[in-house]
Amino acid sequence: MNPKSGYTAQELADLRLVSLPQTRPGVTKKAKREGWPMQERTGRGGGNEYALSSLPAEVQAEIHERHLQALAKQNPVVVREVKHLDRDLGALSDKQRAVADARMALARYVREVEAACKTRQEAVRRVSEMSRANELPGDLNRQCAIACARKGGKPGVGTRVLYQWLLDEELCDNGAERLRALAPQKQGQPPIALTRREWLPEFLGVYRNTNGVCIAEAYRSFAKAYAARHGAALLPSLGVVETVMSQMPAYIREQGRITGARMRALKTYVKRDWSTLKNNDVWVGDGHSLKMKVKHPDHGQPFVPELTLIMDTACRYIVGWSLSYAESCIAVADALRHAMTKNGIPAMYYSDNGGGQTNKTLDADISGIFDRLGIHHETGIPGNPQGRGIIERVMKTLAHTIARQFATYHGPGADRDTVRQIHTATASLAKAQREGKQELAPKQAWAQGKLPSWDDLLKTVAAAVNWYNEEHQHRELGGMTPAQMRTHIFAEMTDDEFHPLTEVEARDMFRPGFKRVVQRGWLTVLNNQYWHSALEARDGETVLALIDQHDPALAIIRDLDGRWLCDAKLDGNKRAAFPESLVERSRRQRAERRLRKLDDERAKAIAETRPTLEHEKTQTLHDLLGTGGGAAEQETQYQFLKSMM
Repeated sequence: MNPKSGYTAQELADLRLVSLPQTRPGVTKKAKREGWPMQERTGRGGGNEYALSSLPAEVQAEIHERHLQALAKQNPVVVREVKHLDRDLGALSDKQRAVADARMALARYVREVEAACKTRQEAVRRVSEMSRANELPGDLNRQCAIACARKGGKPGVGTRVLYQWLLDEELCDNGAERLRALAPQKQGQPPIALTRREWLPEFLGVYRNTNGVCIAEAYRSFAKAYAARHGAALLPSLGVVETVMSQMPAYIREQGRITGARMRALKTYVKRDWSTLKNNDVWVGDGHSLKMKVKHPDHGQPFVPELTLIMDTACRYIVGWSLSYAESCIAVADALRHAMTKNGIPAMYYSDNGGGQTNKTLDADISGIFDRLGIHHETGIPGNPQGRGIIERVMKTLAHTIARQFATYHGPGADRDTVRQIHTATASLAKAQREGKQELAPKQAWAQGKLPSWDDLLKTVAAAVNWYNEEHQHRELGGMTPAQMRTHIFAEMTDDEFHPLTEVEARDMFRPGFKRVVQRGWLTVLNNQYWHSALEARDGETVLALIDQHDPALAIIRDLDGRWLCDAKLDGNKRAAFPESLVERSRRQRAERRLRKLDDERAKAIAETRPTLEHEKTQTLHDLLGTGGGAAEQETQYQFLKSMM
């Protein structure tokens, strides 16, 4: 409805406009002064009036505003009210969503029936009767059972409930609102948030203990203190505490109980994207003890070997591996030699911070292998194996696969009793063989053939690595094998992007270097003394001696700038009876440490045999008869002391 087309002077005065006088004479006087045009008034009474369009602009605007206010009072806005429109859709379960969908399906069917009936009331009544008789068309009978959301009872839906579903569905504007309005509420007591458990902070103060106390043990200490402080009525039961603790996320529940790598394993992590790299961009290496025992190639005793793997991250190809007695710089250097000789030089080598991976032989500023070839060595965060998950996973997979090929496997899944029997039997057999016994006990005879040789293990490792590279279809590589992916990446690379290792580099590369001071033409490396006449002119200078791990016959001498000086020969006064290589020195040091440990255990055993209380010696029958018992006793004592030496 629009405002009037014309107003008399009295009507304008009655409007009480801010822009006009409040009396009829005042309005008339203003109209004459400003020259408002007048028109004849239509309808009963006649007279003259002022056209709305001829009035000043501010007067017209005020009249329109008053008219809109009057219309708003006559037609108030009806606010639609729908229950549960503030519900969180993410909190709805699949069952609640299915019930809401079924109710919407029934509401749509009621509207279809309404089109054929005279009234909505008749349509609702008819659909309700059909649902009671299980006569709804198509799949609506099953949908009706879901919509009712009840177990057992009378089938179908009543008219009142059906009419309410129809109203709720029509009052909503979109699917999200319909889902909120028609989804059923969960029955029973609403769950209480963990933050509203008043006793929880005090219980966590007891439970969060690095000693690993269980909930029941922590509850006993907590219950006494909490009941004394707040009263027994407010003390939660053990069952309530266990229920609440089970609802907590593991990384929150275990805070204060575990640290380091175990705690990081419960939290989320960042995945590294290796797909952007090319071959030889980043190599990653790691070493692990195999869960098995093998016959030592030197003394024949059972021991646990160490497997070192080096992988090219771009293609998951194992470029090098080494088998050794322990994770050391020699093992890592051997694996790097094996890798670089066949597959070129990497731009970066990524490893953990173990002794073998970070030894100065590999990574020193001047003598390090990595710096010499321009390889950047990056180490992971201590206690964070997830950072090298790409090699950790392969290491576990291959290491267990290799170890399971032998009877001495003692890793996950192995029978504990069988492991114990084989362990003791092989150790007993090795001892008998070391002592040169010809006749073996049944247990020792049973252990024959169960302890693999070093060569057998080498062949098994080589076969396992070849299987992984050539046959294993990797999910991260789209089903390709590492060898196929490596070939594919090389096809897209230029020749300048591949840097092979030359023979000269290989010769110097894997000779561990040691800084030494020349003393009148001599220098000492690992208890071995080297001499050359060219060193006489460099008395007192620090040089770099490069030795072969397995052949100590000579040492390559260079200055600190890397210039070759001479090849010094092994000669002169030596501490050892024979030349000692780097490997032999490591073996001797390991044997000395084991002997010192055995000496400590022997001293403890002797101390335990000594009496703690002094007592007087009593006379024996030999003393009384004078039959020489003292001599026999002295002989026995002498034999005892002799056996303990």
